[in-house]
Amino acid sequence: MPSYTRNKKREDVIFVAVNPVVRFGWKSKNLASISGISQTDLTTDLGHTAQSAVTGSGLILVIGAQAPKPARVTKRISNATVGQQQSVSTFCAYDKLATALGKSWNLSKNRRSVTLRASSAQRGSLTAVATLSDGSLYCFSMNKADFEAYGAELGLEHSETISNTERNKLVSGSSKPRPGRASKQLTDGSNFSSFYSTSMAENVSTAGYDILSEEIVLVASSGGGGGS
Repeated sequence: MPSYTRNKKREDVIFVAVNPVVRFGWKSKNLASISGISQTDLTTDLGHTAQSAVTGSGLILVIGAQAPKPARVTKRISNATVGQQQSVSTFCAYDKLATALGKSWNLSKNRRSVTLRASSAQRGSLTAVATLSDGSLYCFSMNKADFEAYGAELGLEHSETISNTERNKLVSGSSKPRPGRASKQLTDGSNFSSFYSTSMAENVSTAGYDILSEEIVLVASSGGGGGS
């Protein structure tokens, strides 16, 4: 372990805008403590925003997602000596990338969007979509036959029905937000379980499911702007 990372806790939760709706968050050490990196570099040039400062109605706060993910940028630290950190790599807001590139940051990884899988005769699974109370649309792979049999009572949408506007709300593989999960015993004695849309919780229970877990969401403060 390099000496410059020793005893450096990642306690700050920072967010950047992935698109006009989604804010992607992660735990970060204090990058402004590194020689050659200022807080202005992080906030003005990269769009880093502390969780407490992420404000605005309709925003979706995401942590631990496979997708979407913001672009990643890297910057070499000028005049760094042996034993000091030579470069910094971190996330950049989608609307700050041009600014970052003009301030000596280099793009190391492009922004990643959620990939939707359409159904076909050759494919036995599809991308199902659960709607959560924060407006996020959680995407997950589901057996096609299960979707056809149980999708409606779970409040799930087929990915092919998602509009272009709704694409900005898609999330996949995140720890937050995450939909609730329900299970029921089928007539053949087997158990079926799946995510469900939050608004369908009562209907799911009526349909004979046991609620295994409820949704997990983060909510931004309603005041101020978009926190990008």
